Amino acid sequence: MKFISPNFLFALLALAIPVIIHLFNFRKFKKVYFTNVRFLQSIQQQTAHSKKLKNLLILATRMLAIFFLVMAFAQPYWSKNNESDKLNRNCVSIYIDNSFSMEAINTEGTLLDEAKRRAKEITESYDLNTRYQLLTNNFNGEQQRLLSQPEFLEALNTIKIGPFNRDFQTIINRQSSLLLPEASSNRIIYLLSDFQYQKQKTNITANAAIKVNLVPIKANIIANVSIDSAYFLSPIHQPGGQEKLVVRLNNHSDVVAQNIPIKLKINSQQKAMGNISIAARKNANDTLSFSGLNAGWQQVLVSIKDYPIVFDDSLLLSFDVKKQTNILQIYNNTPNKYISAAYQTDAFFKLTNANQSQINYAGLQNYQLIILSNLNNIASGLAQQLKQYVSNGGSLTVFIPLGADLISYQNFLKTLPTDYPISINNQPLNADKINIQHPFFDNVFYQLPKNLDLPNTQKYLEMSNLTRTTRQTLLSGGGDKNLLSVYKIKKGKVYVSALSLEVEFSNFTNHGLFLPILFKMALSGFSAQKLFETIGEENSVILPIKGLMGDNVLKIRNQNIEIIPELRQSPIGTQLFFADQIKQPAFYNITQADSVLATIAFNYNRKESDMRYFNESNLQQIFKNTKPNILTATQASIKPQIKQLNLGINLWKLCLILVIVFLGIEILLIKFFNQKQLKQNAL
Repeated sequence: MKFISPNFLFALLALAIPVIIHLFNFRKFKKVYFTNVRFLQSIQQQTAHSKKLKNLLILATRMLAIFFLVMAFAQPYWSKNNESDKLNRNCVSIYIDNSFSMEAINTEGTLLDEAKRRAKEITESYDLNTRYQLLTNNFNGEQQRLLSQPEFLEALNTIKIGPFNRDFQTIINRQSSLLLPEASSNRIIYLLSDFQYQKQKTNITANAAIKVNLVPIKANIIANVSIDSAYFLSPIHQPGGQEKLVVRLNNHSDVVAQNIPIKLKINSQQKAMGNISIAARKNANDTLSFSGLNAGWQQVLVSIKDYPIVFDDSLLLSFDVKKQTNILQIYNNTPNKYISAAYQTDAFFKLTNANQSQINYAGLQNYQLIILSNLNNIASGLAQQLKQYVSNGGSLTVFIPLGADLISYQNFLKTLPTDYPISINNQPLNADKINIQHPFFDNVFYQLPKNLDLPNTQKYLEMSNLTRTTRQTLLSGGGDKNLLSVYKIKKGKVYVSALSLEVEFSNFTNHGLFLPILFKMALSGFSAQKLFETIGEENSVILPIKGLMGDNVLKIRNQNIEIIPELRQSPIGTQLFFADQIKQPAFYNITQADSVLATIAFNYNRKESDMRYFNESNLQQIFKNTKPNILTATQASIKPQIKQLNLGINLWKLCLILVIVFLGIEILLIKFFNQKQLKQNAL
C-alpha cells in the first residue's frame, strides 16, 4: 500500500488523545450514604465490570475512527505494479481516429467529438509537467513532437474527418517512435477509436516500457451499401464501340439491400442505369452497357443513393479511348502485302512498315503490336530489343518464312522462351481444331458451324514441343501439331505461327480467319487500364509514356490543386510521385504545358465502409501482447479510471466509510450501556 500524501501520517499522534482521556478520568465521585449496603454488593460488582468493558470498547472505536480519518487524508492506494514508479515526468501519446467511420453518431454526438472530449479528460488526469503527442490518421510531420497541455488542446480543436485509415500496429509503431527515446519519463499510449473491424494477420505488439490504453468510442449500428470497384469486360476501348462496365456493390449490413439504383455518367452525360438487390453481408455485380464514346480520356461517375453513410456512394473512373492502335511490321526485302491489306480495312489500325536495318529501337514501345514477316534471319541486336519489348508488356507476332534461317529463329525464340522451329515438314496438313474457349476468339464467331472450315497447308514448320513453357494452342492439326500458339512472357505476349504466309504453300492468308486473327493480335496489345487510384494508398502513378525527363515539367491539377510531381523512368513508362498531397476524390489531369497527357481518378478508401466493430473481448485478444487497459467511455468522465490506472486502487473512500462506521458503533455502545445501566438502577 502507498500514500499520495504521506505527510498526513504524522496526524496519527492524535491517537494518544482518546487514550489520555480514558486513562485520566477527572470526574469526581459523589458519595451516597445508605443505612445498609449488604443488598447492593452484587449489583456494584456487575456495574464495575460492565463499565470497564464499555470504556475499552469506546476507546477502541474512537482510536479506529481517528486512525482511518488520518488515513483518508493521506490518500492510501494499492498499486498494481510490483515496483514503485520512481519517474516523475509523463510522456503521453494520444491517438484520435479521424477516419470516415468517426462521423457516425451516438448519444454523445459524433464519435469524433466524443473522442476529443475524452482526450481533454486524459490531459486533465495528469500534472502540468506532462507532455503530449497528438496523433491522427494524417501522420503529419508536425504530429511527431511533444506538446504542453495548452498546445495539445489547441491542436485538438483543429482535428477534422479525413480520408486516411491506419491499422493498429502502424499507429502504435508511430507513437512508439516518438516515446521510446524519452527513457527518463513514464511512456503512455492512448488509442481513442471506434475500433472498426479490420483484418489482423498478427497480434499487436508494443515495447514493454510503454503502457497501452484503449478507449473504445461506441457507435450505433448503421446499415451501409458501398460501391467497391468496377472493371470493363474488355481492355480495348474504340471510338463508338460497345462498352460493358461491371460494377461491384457490397452490402455491409445484416439485412437484404433491396432495389439499389445505380447511375452511370460519362463526361457529365448519363449513359446507363441499373437496379440491384444484395443479400446480407454479400456483394453483387451489375453490368452496365453503353456506347458512342469519342476518342480521348473519359471521366466516369458511378453512383448510388444510400444514407446516412455517403462517402462510398460514388466511384470515379477514368480511361482512354484510343483513336488508333499502332502496329509495326518488320521485314527484310518487302513487307507482306496481305498483312498490309488486312489492316487497311479499318482506320483504327495504323500499320508502319520498317526494314530490319532501319528500325528505330527507341520507338518500339510506342507500338501495341510488332509483326515479324518476310524476315529471313533475326539480328542479335533486334532479338535483344524485341525481348525487352515483350518483357515490358508488348505483343509480338512471329511468322517464319519457309526459306528462313531456322537456327537464327531458334536462338531468338529460346531466349524468350517459346517453342521454336525444328525443320520443314513437306506433308500436307489440315488444321482440324480451334481453341474456341480461349479468350483470343471472344466475339469472333456469332455462331460456330458444325463443319468449320479451317486453313490447310502443303508445307509447314515442325515445332518443338517443350513442356516448360506458357504455351496455349490456338490452332492445331494432325492431332497434336501446334500451328498457332500464344505464350505469356512476363507482361507481354508472343504469337508463334507454324503456318507460312506464302500463298504457294498455304491458304492461310486467303482464309476467313486471317483477318480476325490479325485484328485480335493487334487488340491484345492493349493492357487493361487502371481505372482509379485510392487516396491514402497510392503515392505515385505510372504513365505509359517514355522520355518525359529533363526539361519536361509535368503537373497534376484540377480546379482546386496543382502539384508538380517528381519524375522517374521505369521500364513501362514514367512514374510520377506526389506523396500524400492528394486528399480529395476528383479527376486530376496530368498536363505538360497546355497538353493533357492523362486523366486520373482518385477515390476514398473503402476500408471504412464495413460498419462492424471490435468488442472488448476482441480487443483483449488482438492486443494481448501489449497487456492493454481498456477504459469504458460511458457518459461519466474517464478521469477516475485513468487515475486508478496510474495510482492503483484508491482506498481513501473506504477509509471515510470506516470512520463513519466506527463513530456509529461508538454512539451505539454509549446508548446501549446507558440503557442497560438504567435498567439495573431500576431494579
